Amino acid sequence: MSSTSLTLRERAWLPLEQIRTIGPLTGITAAAVRDALTGLHRADPEHRAVSRLDRAAAAWEHLDDAGFAAQVREAVTDLGPGPLDFEAMTRSLQDEPLTGLPVRVLVGGGYVAVRVSRAYGDAEPVNALLRELVRAAYAGRAASLTPFTAQPWALPKAWLKQVGLRPNRWRGGLSTPKPPRRVPAATRPWKASLVTASVRSTRVLGEMRTWRDRHGVGATSPAIALAAFAAALVELGLDPDLSGGLFLADARWRLGQAAGVDGNFSIGSYLSPQSLINPGPIDETFTAELAGGRILTSMLLRSGRLLVTRAPRTPEPYPEEIAIEPRPRLVLDDQGRHDLLGDLPWGADPAGRIDQSALAYCEPEDVVLAISEMDGVLHLDATFHSTTYDPVVVQRALDLVCSDPAGLITAAAR
Repeated sequence: MSSTSLTLRERAWLPLEQIRTIGPLTGITAAAVRDALTGLHRADPEHRAVSRLDRAAAAWEHLDDAGFAAQVREAVTDLGPGPLDFEAMTRSLQDEPLTGLPVRVLVGGGYVAVRVSRAYGDAEPVNALLRELVRAAYAGRAASLTPFTAQPWALPKAWLKQVGLRPNRWRGGLSTPKPPRRVPAATRPWKASLVTASVRSTRVLGEMRTWRDRHGVGATSPAIALAAFAAALVELGLDPDLSGGLFLADARWRLGQAAGVDGNFSIGSYLSPQSLINPGPIDETFTAELAGGRILTSMLLRSGRLLVTRAPRTPEPYPEEIAIEPRPRLVLDDQGRHDLLGDLPWGADPAGRIDQSALAYCEPEDVVLAISEMDGVLHLDATFHSTTYDPVVVQRALDLVCSDPAGLITAAAR
């Protein structure tokens, strides 16, 4: 059995995993998904999707036929013809411990849920993987994915172009803000219980754009959605921390012709807009962050640290206590458009399709808002701990965003 060491970018994301649940789909079975993966292994046994993660050695193990035959039985679970609750499928994957599987799949009731290591990649390569697995299973053929190619100089080249050749950006690139420490407070016993609440809307994107154009609000739809969500949490009494939030950014657009870089090319930046309930400052702050050099500098510094330190193989253990009155800290995961998935064998029109994005790890007091768009439908997913915040309240906040985002923002500004 051969192996390949994880790249620095892969090692940086090794502790974390993401979950995607989609459906309803037609003609997809667990056996067909296993066959699609087996065919991929036969054609490319060193592809990351059909390898195994050796966390201790920070390496991809490439399996022989017998080894992969055992792994694919472990990786793909048949939940039967259904009917099934897609949210329960997501929760089931969230509850599973970290293993050596880079790709874990549940199939049943017309839904497919995948849990993918962030060492494999971020939203872009995961979307490509999910699409190809479903299409191959539906067609009864082997999955065909572009072989991963190491691009060790992609990040240094991008940094040199964006920051290194512009001395006026050096200082700003090094001044990476960090979230403020939590204020000491009385605590209570706590145990992790990760859940994801979801909502989708066929009309709210159009309403957001109409309101933006009518009132001259210079902001993107994700900024409007985040501001409305923060305002909804305020209205519902959850008292979110409005001093700042973590914004996940894809830095591929800095690569020019190398934009097809695989794996992860993203990082989270803590930003403090003038207001988290006003989409204008949110968009201005995030746009300035993307235009500057801090994102690439942070990624480069993190890679440098990994050269001399042992990278974490698993996330930090959850604490046993949290504040009695926790305040939600917002994390924005803007996943962009998922129209790549539009040609799957859907069993419903765009309004009825589930396209849920969730995480397998979340800080105890964080609420991670994932935003995506597919075929004109806005999908919002909030990942958090049900032992920290009431799921009914968080679900209500999402529903309010999709019913009247402009009203929420206007009311909060008064």
